[in-house]
Amino acid sequence: MQPTEHIFVYGLLMFPEIVEAITGQRYQMLDAVLADHQRRGLSQSPLNAPVPVLTEAPGRAQQGKLLLDVGPDAVRALDFFEEIDSGHYVKKAVRVQAAGQWYSAFCYAIGPALTPYISGDWQPELVSEAQKAHFIQQVIPQMLQALATTKA
Repeated sequence: MQPTEHIFVYGLLMFPEIVEAITGQRYQMLDAVLADHQRRGLSQSPLNAPVPVLTEAPGRAQQGKLLLDVGPDAVRALDFFEEIDSGHYVKKAVRVQAAGQWYSAFCYAIGPALTPYISGDWQPELVSEAQKAHFIQQVIPQMLQALATTKA
């Protein structure tokens, strides 16, 4: 059996249909809290979509979801989606609280490429069905095609 990891998500990946489009799977998701972090929005994002970022914020607590037992192929796809190689996001180990327990997990926090664009707040309720559909029908298939060419 291959090792799995837990991943704390706070933005677009809180939508099960987005995660399923990227990984081909549905995961158990628990409501979770990550201490000393805050979700922010971006202004003048270099990306063509509403994009949240996670920043360190001592004394704050960010609500999100914990994806349980994500396998290596799905983690690779999520890493690629989050563009960790480009510096948009960095993957870091965190401890989150979910369902009355503490979990070791990874999260995708803001990377150096996006830091200059932090501005205001981002709320999942502001993501429209049309924006989700755009990700599922256009952005994610293009991303998966690019990922497939990196495997070759």
